[in-house]
Parts: sequence; C-alpha cells; structure tokens
Amino acid sequence: MNGFMFGFCACLLSAMLWPSLLPAPLIPVVILGGLLLAKISPLLSGSLSALAWISSFGLILLPSEALQLPPSVSIRGEIITLVDRNSDWVSLDIALINRNLILAPLPLPRPKLRLTWRDPPPLAPGQIWRLELKPKGLSSLLDQGGYNQQKHLIGQHIIARGRVIHGELLMAHTSVRQAWLNLLLPVLRPLERGDILLALLLGDKRLIGAQRWQALRQTGTGHLVAISGLHLSVVAAWAYALALWFGRLWPSQGRRNLLIALTLAAGSAWGYAYLAGFGIATQRALLMILLLMLLGALRRFSSPWERLLTALFLVLLISPFAGLSAGFWLSFSALAIILFSLQSYPHAAQLADASAHASAQTDPGIGPRVGLWARQFWAVQWRLSLGLGLLQALLFQGFSLHSLWLNLLLVPYFSFLVIPLVLLVFMLWDLGLAFGQDWHWLWVLADASLQPFTALIDFSNRLPAHWLQPSQAMLAAAIFTGLGLLLLLKARPSAHAGWQRWGWHLALSVCLLPALLSLWLTLYPIAQARWRVHLLDVGQGLAVVVEKSGRALLYDTGAAFGDFSYAERVILPFLSSKGLSALDYLVISHGDNDHAGGARTMLAAFNEARVISDLPEFGQINCRPKRLAWQGLSLEIVGPAQAVAGNNGSCVIRIGDERQKLLLTGDIEADAEQALLAGGAQLHSQVLIAPHHGSRTSSSPAFIAAVAPELVLFPAGFENRYGFPKADIVQRYRAQGIRALSTGEAGQISVLFNRDERVVRGYRADLAPFWYNRLFRFGETPKPE
Repeated sequence: MNGFMFGFCACLLSAMLWPSLLPAPLIPVVILGGLLLAKISPLLSGSLSALAWISSFGLILLPSEALQLPPSVSIRGEIITLVDRNSDWVSLDIALINRNLILAPLPLPRPKLRLTWRDPPPLAPGQIWRLELKPKGLSSLLDQGGYNQQKHLIGQHIIARGRVIHGELLMAHTSVRQAWLNLLLPVLRPLERGDILLALLLGDKRLIGAQRWQALRQTGTGHLVAISGLHLSVVAAWAYALALWFGRLWPSQGRRNLLIALTLAAGSAWGYAYLAGFGIATQRALLMILLLMLLGALRRFSSPWERLLTALFLVLLISPFAGLSAGFWLSFSALAIILFSLQSYPHAAQLADASAHASAQTDPGIGPRVGLWARQFWAVQWRLSLGLGLLQALLFQGFSLHSLWLNLLLVPYFSFLVIPLVLLVFMLWDLGLAFGQDWHWLWVLADASLQPFTALIDFSNRLPAHWLQPSQAMLAAAIFTGLGLLLLLKARPSAHAGWQRWGWHLALSVCLLPALLSLWLTLYPIAQARWRVHLLDVGQGLAVVVEKSGRALLYDTGAAFGDFSYAERVILPFLSSKGLSALDYLVISHGDNDHAGGARTMLAAFNEARVISDLPEFGQINCRPKRLAWQGLSLEIVGPAQAVAGNNGSCVIRIGDERQKLLLTGDIEADAEQALLAGGAQLHSQVLIAPHHGSRTSSSPAFIAAVAPELVLFPAGFENRYGFPKADIVQRYRAQGIRALSTGEAGQISVLFNRDERVVRGYRADLAPFWYNRLFRFGETPKPE
C-alpha cells in the first residue's frame, strides 16, 4: 500500500511541471494499465492512477468544449467567500449550482467563479443568487518573479471571472460560523489587533491590511496567523492533556480514559477546523491529526513517515490540484522537516536515559528532560527556518533573516498563551451572550496578549536585512548548498570507506559548485555582447526592461490605482528575480497613468536612476533628439522634436548595437508618426513595441514601412475593454511578414539579442510552459492534447 501511495503522490506532485493533462480517450487506457500493474508494481500502479485521476479531475472541472457565449450570461451560484472590498467594488467567489455554462457529467467538483460587483446589496457567504454577469476568461499577470494568480485560482477550483451586472437573492442561509462572524466583526474591528484575532479564531483575514500582511510576510511569521497545523496541533494537545488530567479523578484500569482523551482531542481539532472554514491548509492538518488519533486508538503501529504519506495521499485524492497552492508545499515541507529533525536527533533514547538517571537521584527534578527538550526544539527550529526560508524565497521571491529568532520566541508564546487564551475568551464571551451578557472586555485581554507579537514584528522590520529578495541564480545556488548541507548531516562520509567516501565528496562538490560560480561572477562580472529586452505583462499598460551586463534601463512603469502599483507588484519583483540591482535610466514616455503611474515607486527604489522625460516633475533629460551611450549600446532619443502634450508627446527611443535595434514608441499616434517621418528620423529597427497598444489611431502603413520590423510586440491586457490590439492592425503587420505577439496572450515577452541572432520567449509558451499557465477563456480550455 505504501508503494501505491508513494507512486500516486509523486506523480501528482510532478504535475506541476507537465505541459498538459491527458486527453480524454487515453484516460481509460491508463486506468486499465494501473489495474493490471496493481499486483506486479504498486509504485507504477499508483503513478498511473494519479495520472488518470488528475486528468479526469481536470476534464470534469475544466471541460474542453468551447461554447459560444453571449456578452452576458445568467447563472445561479452560492457565495463561498467575500475576497476583498475596494471603495465601492466587492470581489467574491461563488460556486456554480447549475452547470449551464460548464458541461460536465458529474456535479462535483463544483467549479467556482471570481466575480466583481459594484455597489452590491448586503452580501454574506451561504447566500444563493441568480446573477447576470459579463464573463471573462481566467488569466492573470504572468511575469518572472511575480505572483502567479492564475495558478492559485485554478488550485482553488476557480475557472473563470466575471463582472456582475444584476443580481437577485434567491435564498439566504446563515451558518453557525457566519453567525459568529457577524457578531464578532463589530467587536473586533475597533481593536488594534482585532484583525489578527479574527484570523486566529475564524480564519477570516479580511481585516488584515496590506501593510500588516507585508510585515508578517517579511518576518516569516505569517504562519502564526493563518490557521494551519500548528494551531490545530496546539488545540488537540491541550484538549488531550486536559482530558487525561481530569481523567485522574475517575481512574480506570482499561483504555477508557485514553480513548475519551483521543476523542476529545479529535473533536476539538475538528471544531477549530470548522471555525477556520475548513481551508485547504486546515484540511491537511486535520487529516494528519485525525489519522494520528485513529492509529493511536486502534493500537496500530505506523512510523511518522507513513502517517505523513497517508495524509499527503488523502489530501491529493480529495484535491489533486492542491499542489498548485503555496500553502500546500509550506505545510507538508514543515512536517517533513520536523520529522527529519526528530529522526536525526536521538531524542527517544536520550529521553529514556535522562528519565532513568533522574529517577535514580534523591531529588529527581526535571532538569535533564527540559534541557533535552530545549535542544530538540532548537534542532527543529533552525532546520525549519532554513528549509522554509529557502522554500519561501522560491515561492514568494524573498525571505527574512530574522525569522529564526522570531519563531524561536513566538512559536512557544502562541502555543502556550495566545491560542489557548483566544479560544478561552471566545468560549466565555459566547457563554456570556447565551446569558444575555456582553463581556466584550474579554477581547481587550486577548488583544493585549498579542501586543508583544506586533511589537516584535515592528522592531524586526526596522532591523537591517529584514527582507531579502535573491535573484533566481542566487536562489538556485542556495538550494544546492542546502542540499549539500543535508548530505553532510545525513550521509556522514567519514563513516564510509574507499569509493563511497569519494562518491559523497563528489556529490557535495557538485552541490557547492553553483554557489561558488555565483560568487565568482558576482565578484568578477563578465562583459557580454548580448543584451535582453523584456516586455512585462502589466495589464493594459507598458513597462519595458532593457538588460545588459547586470544593469537595467526601464521604459515606462505601468499603472497605479490607490495603494496598488504595477511597479511594486510586477517590475520590482522582476528586477530582483533577475539580479538587476542597478537601474541606470528611467524613461517616462508621457503622463498617462498606464505609463507613468509607478514612476514614484521606481524612483523611491532607485533614486540614482537618471530620468528621461518631458514631465517637469520627473525629467532630468528631455526628449529632444540626442544620442547617449549606455553599456556599449547606442541610446537614441528620436523625438518628439518639440514638447507636445498627450499621446503624441511620447518619448520615442531607439536602442541597440551595430547589428540590431529596438524601437520604443509609447502612445504615439498617426500625427506623431508622420512628424517623425517628415523630420527624417532613423526608425529602422528589428523589434518594435507597437505604438499605443495596437490602436487604430497608430501603426500607419508608412510608419510600418519605415521601421520595417521583423517582430512587433503589443503591450495589451487580456480581453481589455478597448479591444487592443485591434485585429486589423495585427493583420496589417502580419501582411508584411512581421511576427506579432501580445502580452495579453503570451504574458511576459523576452527577446535575447546576441549579435545577429535573436531568441524570443513568451512566459506561457516558453518560460513556464505548464498546463495551468495556458490561456483559459470563459467556457473553454485549451485541448489537453
């Protein structure tokens, strides 16, 4: 059975790297193969079963039929959660009740939609609505170093988006959890740390603002707030210990008290998981705890690794898309690190020896045992901080150096004080309500218990190196170095002789080689002739990074809306992932928000950057025609010849080497194109960033002929409201034999210039060509084959 489960789990986890799922006709063949191999090779049988299961799951959830949909559709759905509220807009997730849009033979799993609703009536989870909405396919910004929301949404079974036009409430059902939430929100909202209390108690994070989330993420303490394995384990352990303690009042010769304690512990964990809304991380932890309780009650021996494998198998059986969630990898990796640490540390024998030694003394005491537990805790904690730090850097493009000492202090603090106190206050407060008493002062006590936590977070965020964002090369080197350390700890080469010792030394050397090479290139960078251009996916906006010899030039910054900025969400993470810590030039083509919205954010991060712009608040170098040199490339400011307001005043720049050129045009329209041609500007370039996102007011035939590009790139958001790039404009380029790509379709587009060679890579097709990164339109998916 273990072989089958291992093959099943390994195959499903490898689905993160698959380019596609199985087509429907092959699924029965694979199922048959799995059945035939069940006795001969459980490992292969489990792998084939997983392959068939995730492909079937995908076909049920994401059918391949392409439906011709009208501009608006009517659906019935149940509100699952309210995601966010921004001004007068609300974002919510609904589960479809009827499947008139998604044709599938089975009602489960229920597909979900993420909708936005402007000025909605009062909404609450559990309500069932008939909604008329304008549908939109499932897509997100796809850039290196950025957050892949599309992958996250598919992992949550969200298959499309939409904007609500009209809604009719059909049924309002309020669950017990929702009733508690309605009562707690007005009580906790005024408290300074009410947002954390609500998250700890009900798993509802709506009160946690962006600044608080950033502080939690940058200190590696977010797991203390998100209900997961730690919280359920603490609740189960307290319930188990208290039940055994009270059981001493009614001693029993049999296993009655033990079974009662196990039942109460399991029930407490289940109750807390219900309070948390049975989130995916909570489900995983609950499965593990219930499995542990069941095996203990049945007196069945199983190793911790077998229990972990069984929990992993059950989670992936219930939700084969769970591997798309970052929380899945963090929680199971944490459990694996804990088990590895405890197994590597000879705790059992030492505890027995310490207990025997202590019992033989006249004054036994608990000193040896406490000292051993402290050493165990340290052994687990430093491995957790190192391992999860590397994983966090891989998943979130950054990690905190201070997470180790913070978690050493805060994990025991939460386990022994905060979590028990918050639950006790909740029970007492609920009891008071039952007797008509409003004991809201109890929440002030719970709020005060979190004051040391927030104070430590604020203090650590003022320390140096509180948040590091390594490049992809540095991260790869760190992972290989961590693997080398693991070999040292586990293999102990000195215990081997001859060729075995040399084998371990060779493996260790291979693991350390990337780190040494990365250090060498950092200290002694190599000048390269090749250069790169990255057209970033910033929705309906423009941001272009030109990269050469480890330095960067940025043309436009994307839009900003309130606290949201594409510069912060996309551009800065991209630069960090590429190891580009120096921005020499920042070009702001003109003042439209979709081009200049993130300028202040970029200048705050790179105050040494020289600004090329006609905007008086930013400009250091104007956009009159001139020639500059940068990193061995020519940087030609082509126009405009005089300052002009609006789109036609966009700063046009031609950059390149003696063999190949790139033309950056901003939002110029036909009049500005004609002015450039009349002024005799040198425009010929191999690559063109299309003017004005591919609108009909630009890309005149004469301009295209003068530039004569071989590749044109359209910066346009997926299914944007303007319909850019216009189909006839794209066809105008293609009729001239010019290859055309759009960020809305391809995600980030990167072009490598290497003398006469040019390599073009899109995020969806080349940089991350995985099945969940494909373009999912509303009502259809790409065919699996």
